[in-house]
Amino acid sequence: MPLSTLSLKRSLLSYAKVQAFLGPLIRNRSFQLRRKRVIEASYLEVGCGQNYHSHFVHLDYLWHPGIDVCWDITRGLPFAAGTFKGVFSEHCLEHFSLPAALFNLREIYRVLAPGGTARIVVPDGGLYLQIYSDRLNPAAEINFPYEESDVFEDIRTPMLSVNRIFYVDRDSLFGHRTLYDFPLLAALMTKVGFVNVQKCKFGKGRDPQLLVDAAGRRIESLYVEGSVV
Repeated sequence: MPLSTLSLKRSLLSYAKVQAFLGPLIRNRSFQLRRKRVIEASYLEVGCGQNYHSHFVHLDYLWHPGIDVCWDITRGLPFAAGTFKGVFSEHCLEHFSLPAALFNLREIYRVLAPGGTARIVVPDGGLYLQIYSDRLNPAAEINFPYEESDVFEDIRTPMLSVNRIFYVDRDSLFGHRTLYDFPLLAALMTKVGFVNVQKCKFGKGRDPQLLVDAAGRRIESLYVEGSVV
């Protein structure tokens, strides 16, 4: 990083290159689990990104200030069974293959205490397919979420929006690998043991502590909750 790009008014840890350097040094290291905040928290957010909520342990693959546990969840969640009252995960599960996603859901179930709730938020694949079907009617007046940015070489068609949500950047760290509708996500959650699996609305759910849905994601999101007996 050239010294000319540094600012004395900015924390060194706020620079992306510094975070990219530190991430692999911190990731999957057990010292993170000994922090008082991690030990005492009752709620976990898996794949938090840049979202922070004071009552959650923030877990993400990429490290930056505010991340409590930098971890690769394909290795499993680094917590004992029954640790948390609730787990929240927003726009994370779609970045994994279906077998990996099932494994992650099984891990979320494992770390929840009896009576606990998981709130899983993903892009709504069913919504995109329904809009695509509707748009086959030339008179349809319905748009895809974020359709204004779905353009390639000045070409705009409904299939570009479908490709964007299903496949764009598939091979990158941020690419989508599996898309869900409610029946598929509900079946996976039920398979790993969740009960009372239900589709919810933005900002509505069983545990007020889990209602931290990002407003900017509302237009395209599927909200599903399941409980542990």
